[in-house]
Amino acid sequence: MKKLALATIVCGLVMGTSIQTASANQVAEGICTAISADDRQRLRTILSNHNMRLRNIYSGVRCNGYSMLQFAITAEAAQVGEMITRQLPASAIEEDTVNGETMLNWAESSGYGSSAVVDAVRSRLGE
Repeated sequence: MKKLALATIVCGLVMGTSIQTASANQVAEGICTAISADDRQRLRTILSNHNMRLRNIYSGVRCNGYSMLQFAITAEAAQVGEMITRQLPASAIEEDTVNGETMLNWAESSGYGSSAVVDAVRSRLGE
């Protein structure tokens, strides 16, 4: 009986972990969808419903291989990009690199230098 209870607990823990992972992936997908649609309200709702803050999840969420701010730049999501820029500490933006290159340098070399999001980042960093 003890072995059966232990096996049930272990299975519950393993399955609970996979359910949490699936849920986390769904939340990340929702965040990326809100960014690509430039929908600040949907992004706020997702964060609020899951009791999250951008600063706490920023380094862990990737959209098509980009950070949330880089994805906002590539998706031309000005409103969401400016919201992300305002809510993140400047140090998190400075630490966000692409292949060892700062985000601003990456944006310039990729042709996104005139983006409204890049302008907001420059303003936030004081450049």
